[in-house]
Formats: sequence, structure tokens, C-alpha cells
Amino acid sequence: MKSLGLRLVVGIAVILAAACANASGHLTPGGLQEGPGGEIETLTEEQFYVDGTASSARVFTFSNRTRSLHFIPMIHQAELAFYEAVAGEVKHLKAQGGDLFYEFIDFEAATLADKRRIRAMYGLIPTPAFYAQNASDGLIGQDNSMFLGFPGGRDVNVDLTPAELADAYENLVGPLDISDENLATPIEEFVMPTADVMRITSVTIDRRNERLAKAIYDAKGSVIVLYGAAHGVGTMKNLLALDPSWRRAN
Repeated sequence: MKSLGLRLVVGIAVILAAACANASGHLTPGGLQEGPGGEIETLTEEQFYVDGTASSARVFTFSNRTRSLHFIPMIHQAELAFYEAVAGEVKHLKAQGGDLFYEFIDFEAATLADKRRIRAMYGLIPTPAFYAQNASDGLIGQDNSMFLGFPGGRDVNVDLTPAELADAYENLVGPLDISDENLATPIEEFVMPTADVMRITSVTIDRRNERLAKAIYDAKGSVIVLYGAAHGVGTMKNLLALDPSWRRAN
């Protein structure tokens, strides 16, 4: 009798676990979990959030009846298994003909003057090497080479250039203050930023969301997006404003 009761308890636990797993999203053919449900208007930043563990990797799938959009939220530092899971999904989706739109502001290619403007905004130059060197134990910095070059659609960097990023801030606020410390300190070292922190968020997130949404809108076919999790909600709302036919895919 006790044995039967134990089996019933275990059986119920398995059913409940399966129900919870289904509620959090099914696995796609590429192996990632589909993100939490909800239409574009109700999606939240918390739903796009990933913590860098392999189990947090997810994809949000949308459709406007003629094209598909697969938004994979990213993070600058994560477990290798997280990036490997993302790479597997990108490989599968590109094989279906999708173009990969990814974020990458190439700070290393910027002029010295633009690097100083960027450092006035952030206090440092946030390159991939910076994230890799400052990763916590068990984590690595994001390396876009893991996701590029798979057969199928194109790989397209749709991000701003460093000059465009600094220009966007100055167009919003006014000229950046390049301090004496910024001029005298080696460019790879930290200095106190002089920009308005609240306005930086508007430029770093909102302006890039607008660029990404317009690129998706202008695309001819299906798109895979690898962008920071903080860009998910804003980008989708901008896209919906450009084309109200976009919906969450079932």
C-alpha cells in the first residue's frame, strides 16, 4: 500500500513538472526553449532576461504571416554551454534560410577621438576583450565568431558604429565633455565619465532598438536576432509600430 502511494506521489510530481516545463515553453527544433508566452504588447523585460546559464538560453518566435523572426536574448558574459546552445539554434535557423542580425559595436576600430567620446559616456571602452578579461569564474565573454559563418542566410551586423553612438548622444544632449583626465589617461584605462547617465540609457538602448526594428522591417526574408536581453521589449514594440501584423508564433 505504501509502495502504491509512493508511486502515485512520484507520478503526480512528474505530471506537475511536465506541466511547469510546458508552461515555460517548448523546445524548438534547434534545441532552445521557446520563451514565456504572451503577445508583443504584454511581453516584459523579465521574460527576456537570461542569466548566462545554459538553461536560461531561449528564443522568442514571431511571425507577420509572411516572415518569421527569432529573437534570441544575449548576455555579454555567460557559461560556454549557453553560447553553444545559442550557436546550435542559429545553425538550425540559418539552414532554413534565415539571415542573422547581430549586435556588435566595433569600438576597437574607432578613431582615438571617438574612443574618447565613448569613454566620456561609459568611463571605459566596452570591447569583447574587456568582457572576457573581467568575466566571473565559470563564465566567458561573448565571442560572436561562435555564431557566424553557418551555411544558409547572411550574417549582418545591424548595430551602430561608435561614431553613430556618440553622435546620437550629442544630438540628444549636446557635445560630450572630454575631460583632462580623459585626454591624459591611456585609452584602455578607466576614467570618470562626464555624460548624463540617464540620457546614456536612452541612446544605448532606445536608439539601437529603433535601428534594429527598422532593419527587421526592411528585411526581405526571415530573421534571427542575437541582441542583448534589454533590447527585446523595446525592439518588438518599435517593430509593431512599423508593422502591426507581427504576432507571437504558436
